[in-house]
Amino acid sequence: MSRILVTGGAGFIGSHVARALVEAGEEVTILDDFNDFLYPSELKQARMALLFKSEKRPTLITGSILDQDLLEKLFTNGKFDKVVHLAAHPNPGFSVDKADEYTLVNVLGTVNILEACSAHDVVQLIFAGSSSVYNDEQTPFVETAYPLNPRSPYGASKAAAELYCQMWSDLKGLPVTVLRFFSVYGPWGRPDMAPFIFSQQVMDDETIFLSKDRKRDFTYIEDIVSGVLLALERKFDFEIINLGRGNPIDLRTFIDAIEKATGKKAHMVDREAPPGEMKVTYANTEKAKKLLGYEPKVSVEEGVHKMVEWMKTYAT
Repeated sequence: MSRILVTGGAGFIGSHVARALVEAGEEVTILDDFNDFLYPSELKQARMALLFKSEKRPTLITGSILDQDLLEKLFTNGKFDKVVHLAAHPNPGFSVDKADEYTLVNVLGTVNILEACSAHDVVQLIFAGSSSVYNDEQTPFVETAYPLNPRSPYGASKAAAELYCQMWSDLKGLPVTVLRFFSVYGPWGRPDMAPFIFSQQVMDDETIFLSKDRKRDFTYIEDIVSGVLLALERKFDFEIINLGRGNPIDLRTFIDAIEKATGKKAHMVDREAPPGEMKVTYANTEKAKKLLGYEPKVSVEEGVHKMVEWMKTYAT
């Protein structure tokens, strides 16, 4: 059994990862500040309420990765073996006018976690990277792509945080695995993300304003969690690994799956893409398969059905 800290553990991906680790018998601590930056914190509270219904429970600490005094106490008391660092400000589009906030949380917050890991002999850090560090000319996205040219402050903040992770690994010997996530969706997902928004609009008979010619490598949450757990089993000095399906689809195709899951017709109107929106995300997953044994299993149709069924019970 390992002692594992999950930062951002009340978030979408974090809550699923924490639950999987608890079910696997690990000693899990969640750190989250329960902010309402992009959506009401009640959803985060609801995720935690579900997690705490089970017999096996994590330890929950409310606080910020920007609070260095809190981190010092937390790491001293927790004696963590491993850290899964998921806490961040997400959403590339929303970051366009808030570069300062994204830099503070996503870069400085990550540096604080790196410092705490080094000071307290953590043996492995998993860092949540993002497909947003790439740009449209680099498809399919391969981990060796250079130079990175992200389209948004969010992507830039994630790329900068990756550089700090690599530097920390080189200078201080902290083993770090960066997992670049691709368009994650599923039950308990974020209301600010396109899969949730599109599904809600279809169910409510609202018009979807859809950017033309956009494709996304939609990856179901269970596949992402499996990749995180596989990464925790394999320690590297430093690696960057894509986690996606490796099969981008047109947004209209994704909405077709929503129509099938809801039994309702979508009403769509074309629009011009907003600033910072990428045309395509497309993961080359060969490295994940080779180093982790990662194999995404959930089809878009199955994943959308599961998401919609959850939304019918919780979000509507």
